[in-house]
Amino acid sequence: MSDLHAGSSTLIRSSGPDGDRRRLNTWQAVRADVLDRIRSGEWPPGSLIPTEHVLSREMGCARATVNRALRELADSGIVQRRRKVGTRVTATSSRRATLSLPVIRDEIEALGAIYGYQMTDCLARPPSPEAMQALQVDAGDSMILVKSRHMADDSPHCCEAIWLNPRVLNLPDARVFGTIPPQEWLARNLPVAQDRYSILAEAASGSCAVNLLVATGTPVMTIERVNTLDGLPVSFSRQFYPPRHRLVLKG
Repeated sequence: MSDLHAGSSTLIRSSGPDGDRRRLNTWQAVRADVLDRIRSGEWPPGSLIPTEHVLSREMGCARATVNRALRELADSGIVQRRRKVGTRVTATSSRRATLSLPVIRDEIEALGAIYGYQMTDCLARPPSPEAMQALQVDAGDSMILVKSRHMADDSPHCCEAIWLNPRVLNLPDARVFGTIPPQEWLARNLPVAQDRYSILAEAASGSCAVNLLVATGTPVMTIERVNTLDGLPVSFSRQFYPPRHRLVLKG
């Protein structure tokens, strides 16, 4: 399925001898075209893609537009860029995560506690700015957002908001997430890889404060994580833990 759609980019087909040449007039359109070609296997993992100069001529746009699109893809780990070498599709087979976050159920049961799960919301909506950047989608794309709370012995252990990209995932009926957390479903059903993490302190607000039973403004540990499938981002989650939570990672 193409990522080029009404409202996010403009695709122009020129006439004349070069009538099959595409003109992509935004960096978002160039990014979407590059993603499509990676997903289709035209540019497999580990391969060099054409230079900015070649792509700009092929797509009928400025080289700066191509540069911006490739920088966005490099920031998300989809391609790797090196001076005097070029831009290469990330070779997923050679990439290994040095740290791995456990499924929250396993994390809680490892503490000797009884695990509980509550889905608090599930809806289709445009991505947040953070999700848009992490998933390499456009503001008008419809993503699936699932919010949930994970319990340890009936006490709040973590609340989570996870964005899923239905354009690249064959998702089940959303009612499944009423009993199975999305992260757990992904781990059980697809060969996803844990790709990137960010750990920060953030003031609890809204449903996060309610679900964790803490006052609004309470500092909570926040973990952002991106899962990838065949090197492409498919989910972006934000997990919030109450004060005094200890995070232990194994290499």
